[in-house]
Amino acid sequence: MTDLAIITEEFRPSKKGGIATWAHGLALYFGEKNEYNVTVFVKKRGGINQKTLSPKLPFKLILMGGRDWSKFKKWYISYYLKKYIQKSQNPVIISATWELAQGILRYKKKYPFSLITILHGLEVTRLNSQKYNKRIPQFQNVLKYSNQIITVSNYTKMEALSIGGDHKIETIPNFVDTNDFYPESKTNCRRHFKFDQNEKILLTLSRLVKRKGHAIVINALPAVKETFPNIKYVIAGDGDQSYKEELKQLVVELGLESNVLFLGYIHENQKRLLYNACDIYIMNSMATNEKGDSEGFGITFLEANACGIPVIGTTSGGIGNAIKNRVNGLMVSPNSPVETTNAILDLFNDSPLYSEISLSAVSRVNKQFSLSHIGEKYQQIISSLYTSQW
Repeated sequence: MTDLAIITEEFRPSKKGGIATWAHGLALYFGEKNEYNVTVFVKKRGGINQKTLSPKLPFKLILMGGRDWSKFKKWYISYYLKKYIQKSQNPVIISATWELAQGILRYKKKYPFSLITILHGLEVTRLNSQKYNKRIPQFQNVLKYSNQIITVSNYTKMEALSIGGDHKIETIPNFVDTNDFYPESKTNCRRHFKFDQNEKILLTLSRLVKRKGHAIVINALPAVKETFPNIKYVIAGDGDQSYKEELKQLVVELGLESNVLFLGYIHENQKRLLYNACDIYIMNSMATNEKGDSEGFGITFLEANACGIPVIGTTSGGIGNAIKNRVNGLMVSPNSPVETTNAILDLFNDSPLYSEISLSAVSRVNKQFSLSHIGEKYQQIISSLYTSQW
C-alpha cells in the first residue's frame, strides 16, 4: 500500500473555507481506495470541529496542537511529521499550502519521501504585498525542494512563477463532490428555509470579508428592483463583523431592508439545499488589492453549478478557471454595479439562456470538476512519484 499523508490547517467538519473542503474531499477519495494508507494531519485548535466528527473515517486523523500557531506552525509540523516520515515506507506527502510544507523540508535529505505542495491563491498573491514579501525566499525554497507543485488555477500558477522563478507547475482545479451537490426541488428547498416561492433569489455563500464584493451586489439591487420588485439577496456566511455592520448600514441607506437577508453561518449539510433554493449564485470578488488578497479559484461557483444554478462572477484572480462565460454563468468586471445589474437582468429576462446555462453547468461539473475526475489526476501524480522512488 502507498503511505499518503495530507497536511492542512483546515478540515471538515469546521467553519473554514475552500481548503477545508479540498483536504476533506481528497482524504475521502484516497481513504476509500484499498491501495492507500491515508493519514491526515490537521491543526487541532480552530482547524476542525471535533464535536461533530464522524467516528468512522476511512483515514487516520492526527490533531496537531500548539499555541501561537501562526508564528510557530513550521515547527509544529516538523514535530508531528517526524515520526510519520521515519516509520512510513517512502510516503507521499501532500501539503495544503507552501507555508506548511516548510516544516518537513529539513527531513528531505535524511529520509525518502515525496512532497507535493499545493498553491491555492491568497497565500501566493499576498507575497507581492509589503507585509509578506520578506517571505519570498522561503516560498522559493519550498518550490525548489517540492517533488511536485500543483496550483488550483492558471492565475495562481502565473503568480507563483513570477514570484518563485522557473519551476514545473501543474494546474489541477478544485473539485465538487457530486454526491453532496446536485439539483433538487426548488419549491421544497425554499420551503425548508421559509423563502417566498415567488421571489427572485440571489445568493452569496462565502466568508464575510470585503473582497467577496457583497457591497457591489447590494449597490446593484435598486436597478434590478425596478424590473423585479420581488428580488431578494441572501448573504450566507460569517466573518468580519465590522464589515457586516457596514453592509447592513448600506442596506438601510438604499432602502433595501426587505430585499437583503443575512443568514449567518450555514452548516455543510445545508449548503446543497440553499444553492437549490436560489435562482442565481453571485460573488462579485474584487481584484487583488495592496494586501495581496485575491480569489484563487471560487469553489462555490461550481457547487452552485452542480445544483443547476447559473452563476455570476468577476474577471478577477482564478475565477476564470471556474466560470466559462455564457456556458456555466456570466462574468463581469470587478467593482461594477452596472455590469452586475445587467448580468442579473440578462439571466432573469432571457429564459432560454437561463435554461441553457443551467443544464450546461451541471454537465460541465460532472465532466470536468467532479471529485472522481480530479481525484484521478492526483492519483496519477502520486503513483508516478511513488514509483520513481523505487
